[in-house]
Amino acid sequence: MVISLSAKLAMVLSRSAASGLSPLFGIRSDIDAAAQDLDILRAFLRFADSSHGTDTLAAAWIRQVRDAAFELEDVADECCYLSGGSWVNVGAWFALSRRLRKARERLSQLSAAKEQYGIRPADGGPAPPVATTTSQILTDGTHFLNKGEVVGFADYEKQLLEWLAEDVEPQLTLVAVWGMGGVGKTTLVTRVHKEVVATKRFHCAAWVTVSKGFTTDVDDLLRKILQELHHDDAAASGYRSLVAAVRGHLRERKYLVVLDDVWEAHLWDKLRHAFPDDATGSRVVITTRSSDVAMAAAPERTMALQPLPWREAWNLFCNVAFRNLNGRTRTCPSHLEELAADMLRPCCGLPLAIVSVGNLLAHKDRTEFAWRNIRDSLVWDKSCSHLEIGEAASMLNLSIDDLPHHLKRCFLSCSTYPEDFLIKRKILIRMWVAQGFVEERPLGQCTAEDVADDYLDQLVQRSLLQAVVRNEFGRAKSCIIHDLMRELIVHKLLTVLNLWFIDINKLPDSVTNLYNLRYLGIRSSLVQQLPKELGKLQKLQTLDAKSSMVERLPSSTAKLKNLRHLILFTREAADFSVPLPGKAVQLPDGIEKLSSLQTLKYVRADNKMVRSLAELEQMRSL
Repeated sequence: MVISLSAKLAMVLSRSAASGLSPLFGIRSDIDAAAQDLDILRAFLRFADSSHGTDTLAAAWIRQVRDAAFELEDVADECCYLSGGSWVNVGAWFALSRRLRKARERLSQLSAAKEQYGIRPADGGPAPPVATTTSQILTDGTHFLNKGEVVGFADYEKQLLEWLAEDVEPQLTLVAVWGMGGVGKTTLVTRVHKEVVATKRFHCAAWVTVSKGFTTDVDDLLRKILQELHHDDAAASGYRSLVAAVRGHLRERKYLVVLDDVWEAHLWDKLRHAFPDDATGSRVVITTRSSDVAMAAAPERTMALQPLPWREAWNLFCNVAFRNLNGRTRTCPSHLEELAADMLRPCCGLPLAIVSVGNLLAHKDRTEFAWRNIRDSLVWDKSCSHLEIGEAASMLNLSIDDLPHHLKRCFLSCSTYPEDFLIKRKILIRMWVAQGFVEERPLGQCTAEDVADDYLDQLVQRSLLQAVVRNEFGRAKSCIIHDLMRELIVHKLLTVLNLWFIDINKLPDSVTNLYNLRYLGIRSSLVQQLPKELGKLQKLQTLDAKSSMVERLPSSTAKLKNLRHLILFTREAADFSVPLPGKAVQLPDGIEKLSSLQTLKYVRADNKMVRSLAELEQMRSL
C-alpha cells in the first residue's frame, strides 16, 4: 500500500495543476511531507504484520495507524483525480488541503504515542530473497499434500476406487462424497480420479467445480462440462439445447464426471438429465458439504468424510511440519510435543487447518521459544464463530497473520477473484506489481516481476495458494485459493456489501461479523428485517435501504457511531415492475447518538425525533 501511495503522490507532484495551486494551499509541501510520513509508516506497518502479541493497547494503536493510512490513500486518490483535470476546482483543492493536514496531524499524534504502546519500527530494508519452492505439491484443485504426506484416507480411497472401477454394475452409478469444508473431499476424489483416469478405464472424463453464490447458472455448468469433454458446441444455447449436446456427446460412451462442491439439491435435479444411462459402466461423482444434497443425489453410494482422529491428525502434522528433515523419520522432537499438541487441538481434525499450521511451523526455528511465541499468539477469534469450521478458523487465521508483510498484501489481494476461479500466474504477478505490492530491490538485481514470481512460489509452498497447473519445471502456471481461506479473507477485509435487487427476505446474522464493513446496501431488495446486532458494525458509514421492505430498524442502530448516511424508504409491495407508493421507516430511540450522521432520508418524524435532530451537528441533508 505504501509504495502505491508514494507513486500516486509523485504523480500529483508532476502535474501542473497541483504545482500551480501549491502557493495557495500549501498542497505541494503537504504532499512532500505526507510522502515522508509514509516512508516512516512503512516500518510501523511491517512491525504490525510481524507482531503477534496480545497487547490490547498496541493492537488498538495498530488499527488507528491503518485507518490513518487508508485516509491518506483516499486523499492521494482525490489528488490524482483533481490534478489530472483540465480546470481548477479551487473549492475542492481547499477542502482536500484541510483533509491532508488533518490526516498528517493524526499520524503525528500516533507517532508520538508509539513509545507508550511499546511500538518499535521494524527493519526498513528490503525483504530477503524468497527461495523458489522445489517441493512437488499435488497439482489439482485443493490438493495441498504430497503423496507421502496423505494420512487417514486409505479406507476412503479403497471404497471410492471400488465404486468407480467395479464392472459388476453396468448402469450409470452416482457417488456422493460429503463432509464439512476443509475435511479433504476434493483431495480424496482427485487422488482416486487421477488413478482411475490413468488406467484409461473410461472413454472420457470431466471435472467441473460448482461455485457457491446467490444463484447458480445451470447453463454455464453445462457449457463447462462440454468444454471439459473437449466438445464445445457453439450452436448450443439454452438449457434444453445444452442438455441435448452433453447427452449426444456421452451417448454409448463410458464416462466419468465429477461435480465438485455442489451446494443445492435442485441443481443436481437439473443436471442429471444431461447424463445418459446406456449401461456402459459410467460414473458421476458429487462432492458437497450438505448431507441432504448427498442423499438426494446418491442415496446408495454416499460417503461421509469425518475429521481425522487424533493419531492420524498428529501423523499428518508431523509429515508437514518436519518435512525438511531429509532422510530422517518425521517425528516431533520431545521438547516440542506439548506445544505442538496445543496448536493441533484447535484444528479439530481438519486436514486443511492441520496442513496450514504445519506449513507455518515448518518455516520456524525448532526451538521452544519460537514455537511458544506462535502458540501464545493463537487467540480464538469469536467473530469467526459463525464460520462452519468454528475454532479451526483460528489456525487458518494464524497462517495468514504469520505471513511477512510483503507476502500478506499479495495473498489478501487474491480474495478479489471469484470463488474457485483459476488464477493465471502471469496475470497475478502483473497485478501485484501494478498495485505496488512488490518490495523494491536495488537497480539491476532483478525485475519487479521476478520478485513477484518468487512471492507466488512462497505462497504455494505455504499451501495458501494451491497449484492447479504446473509447467515442466514444477512451478505453478495457474492456481486457486481454497474457498475457506477466501471466506476468512473476505470476513477480515470486506468493506462494501451491495445487495441491491437481491431476492432474500432477511439478512443473515453473520453479516454483523463483518467488522470492517463500511457500506451496506439493500436498496430495491425484498429484505424485510435487519439483524438485531446491527450495532456491532462499528465502522459502518452508509446504510442504504431505500425501496426495500424494511419497516423499522433494530434498537442497536443507535450504536453506529460512525454512520454518516442513513437512507430509508419502505415499499408496500414486492412487485418492483410497478411503481407503487411507500412509507417512511420507524427509527429506534437514541438517534441523537449518531453524532456522525450527515444524511437522513424518509423516516417517520414525530416530536421526539425532531428534537433529536438538534444534537446532530453534522447533518446536511434531510
